Amino acid sequence: MRKLLPYALAISAPLCTMLPAPAAHALPATASTAVVARDFNSCGHQPRSALRLRSGPSTKHTTLGILYPADSISANGAKGAWYWVSLQDRSKSGLKSSTTGWVARSGLKPQVCMQLD
Repeated sequence: MRKLLPYALAISAPLCTMLPAPAAHALPATASTAVVARDFNSCGHQPRSALRLRSGPSTKHTTLGILYPADSISANGAKGAWYWVSLQDRSKSGLKSSTTGWVARSGLKPQVCMQLD
Protein backbone atom coordinates (compact mmCIF):
# COMPACT_ATOMS: atom_id res chain seq x y z
CA MET A 1 0.00 0.00 0.00
CA ARG A 2 2.81 2.44 0.83
CA LYS A 3 4.37 1.88 -2.58
CA LEU A 4 1.08 2.46 -4.42
CA LEU A 5 0.19 5.79 -2.77
CA PRO A 6 3.04 7.85 -4.33
CA TYR A 7 2.30 6.20 -7.67
CA ALA A 8 -1.43 7.07 -7.40
CA LEU A 9 -0.62 10.68 -6.51
CA ALA A 10 1.79 10.97 -9.43
CA ILE A 11 -0.93 9.78 -11.83
CA SER A 12 -3.81 11.84 -10.40
CA ALA A 13 -1.95 15.18 -10.18
CA PRO A 14 -1.79 15.75 -13.98
CA LEU A 15 -5.45 14.73 -14.30
CA CYS A 16 -6.54 17.42 -11.85
CA THR A 17 -4.96 20.13 -13.98
CA MET A 18 -6.97 18.99 -17.00
CA LEU A 19 -10.35 19.42 -15.27
CA PRO A 20 -12.21 22.63 -16.07
CA ALA A 21 -12.44 25.22 -13.31
CA PRO A 22 -15.85 25.56 -11.63
CA ALA A 23 -18.03 28.12 -13.36
CA ALA A 24 -18.67 31.37 -11.53
CA HIS A 25 -21.81 33.45 -11.75
CA ALA A 26 -21.86 35.25 -15.08
CA LEU A 27 -21.39 38.98 -14.58
CA PRO A 28 -21.78 41.63 -17.25
CA ALA A 29 -18.77 42.99 -19.13
CA THR A 30 -18.85 46.08 -16.90
CA ALA A 31 -18.34 43.81 -13.90
CA SER A 32 -15.06 42.23 -15.00
CA THR A 33 -13.44 43.13 -11.68
CA ALA A 34 -16.50 42.32 -9.58
CA VAL A 35 -16.38 39.80 -6.76
CA VAL A 36 -18.47 36.68 -7.36
CA ALA A 37 -21.26 36.22 -4.86
CA ARG A 38 -20.43 33.16 -2.79
CA ASP A 39 -21.39 34.32 0.67
CA PHE A 40 -24.48 36.41 -0.08
CA ASN A 41 -27.76 35.70 1.68
CA SER A 42 -29.28 32.69 -0.09
CA CYS A 43 -32.80 33.87 0.80
CA GLY A 44 -32.38 37.08 -1.16
CA HIS A 45 -32.49 40.76 -0.30
CA GLN A 46 -35.05 43.56 -0.17
CA PRO A 47 -34.62 47.29 -0.69
CA ARG A 48 -34.84 49.28 2.56
CA SER A 49 -36.80 51.98 0.69
CA ALA A 50 -37.32 53.00 -2.95
CA LEU A 51 -34.02 52.22 -4.68
CA ARG A 52 -32.73 52.85 -8.20
CA LEU A 53 -31.66 49.84 -10.26
CA ARG A 54 -28.77 51.04 -12.43
CA SER A 55 -26.95 49.80 -15.52
CA GLY A 56 -23.54 50.05 -13.80
CA PRO A 57 -21.95 50.29 -10.36
CA SER A 58 -22.14 54.06 -9.78
CA THR A 59 -24.60 56.93 -9.82
CA LYS A 60 -23.15 57.97 -13.21
CA HIS A 61 -24.91 55.02 -14.88
CA THR A 62 -28.47 55.22 -16.16
CA THR A 63 -31.43 54.17 -14.05
CA LEU A 64 -33.20 51.05 -15.33
CA GLY A 65 -36.09 51.33 -12.88
CA ILE A 66 -37.10 51.67 -9.25
CA LEU A 67 -37.15 48.85 -6.70
CA TYR A 68 -39.44 48.98 -3.67
CA PRO A 69 -39.28 47.22 -0.27
CA ALA A 70 -41.84 44.63 -1.43
CA ASP A 71 -39.52 43.56 -4.30
CA SER A 72 -37.38 40.44 -3.80
CA ILE A 73 -33.92 40.39 -5.38
CA SER A 74 -30.88 38.10 -5.42
CA ALA A 75 -27.36 39.47 -5.09
CA ASN A 76 -25.07 37.85 -7.66
CA GLY A 77 -21.85 39.82 -7.20
CA ALA A 78 -20.32 42.94 -5.75
CA LYS A 79 -18.03 45.75 -6.80
CA GLY A 80 -17.10 48.23 -4.11
CA ALA A 81 -20.26 49.53 -2.45
CA TRP A 82 -22.52 48.11 -5.19
CA TYR A 83 -24.31 44.78 -5.64
CA TRP A 84 -25.03 43.15 -9.01
CA VAL A 85 -28.60 41.89 -8.53
CA SER A 86 -31.45 40.18 -10.35
CA LEU A 87 -35.17 40.38 -9.65
CA GLN A 88 -36.73 37.16 -8.37
CA ASP A 89 -40.25 38.24 -9.43
CA ARG A 90 -41.82 41.09 -11.37
CA SER A 91 -41.15 44.33 -9.48
CA LYS A 92 -43.84 46.61 -8.11
CA SER A 93 -42.69 49.25 -10.61
CA GLY A 94 -43.19 46.84 -13.54
CA LEU A 95 -39.64 45.56 -14.17
CA LYS A 96 -39.66 42.00 -15.51
CA SER A 97 -38.58 39.02 -13.43
CA SER A 98 -34.86 38.22 -13.90
CA THR A 99 -34.03 41.83 -14.79
CA THR A 100 -30.44 42.50 -13.71
CA GLY A 101 -28.64 45.64 -12.66
CA TRP A 102 -26.66 47.36 -9.92
CA VAL A 103 -27.89 48.76 -6.59
CA ALA A 104 -26.13 50.50 -3.71
CA ARG A 105 -25.26 47.96 -1.01
CA SER A 106 -26.43 50.31 1.75
CA GLY A 107 -29.94 50.32 0.26
CA LEU A 108 -30.47 46.57 0.78
CA LYS A 109 -31.39 44.40 3.73
CA PRO A 110 -31.15 40.59 3.74
CA GLN A 111 -34.38 38.61 3.84
CA VAL A 112 -34.87 36.30 6.79
CA CYS A 113 -34.59 32.58 6.01
CA MET A 114 -37.07 30.28 7.73
CA GLN A 115 -37.03 26.51 7.96
CA LEU A 116 -40.39 24.90 8.53
CA ASP A 117 -40.30 21.32 9.75
